[in-house]
Amino acid sequence: MARCPDYDKSALSSADIIADPSASFGSLLERARLLMRLERKLRTMLDEALADNFRVANLRQDRLILLAPTASWATRLRMAAPQLLESLQRSGYAGIESIEVRVGPLPPGPPAPLASRPLSSAAKEALDLMSRLGTKSED
Repeated sequence: MARCPDYDKSALSSADIIADPSASFGSLLERARLLMRLERKLRTMLDEALADNFRVANLRQDRLILLAPTASWATRLRMAAPQLLESLQRSGYAGIESIEVRVGPLPPGPPAPLASRPLSSAAKEALDLMSRLGTKSED
């Protein structure tokens, strides 16, 4: 029977590849994290209605691109853009020099968390019985 050849001990793990910012996947992951941080930061600066009606679409060189679902939401974002830009620059994003707002469909946001439901009495009883079965010592 053939044995598996020894693998190269210097090979990187998948976690190392993902976390490495110099690797293409690592840099993509780091960029996604940056865009998510920017979106979270902007959401804290906006009123709730406006915060729910935009997404950070991209960051190109020194320009942050925001996406709004309709022209009216885009107009509200454009009116808030100077204050947003100033706040972002004070928060450490000095490389952003302008904000551009575009109209288009918003990508779906994160799914809403599932509501937890209490266990039924039958389920509680079954779990209790199963836990007792697992702790019985076998003779």
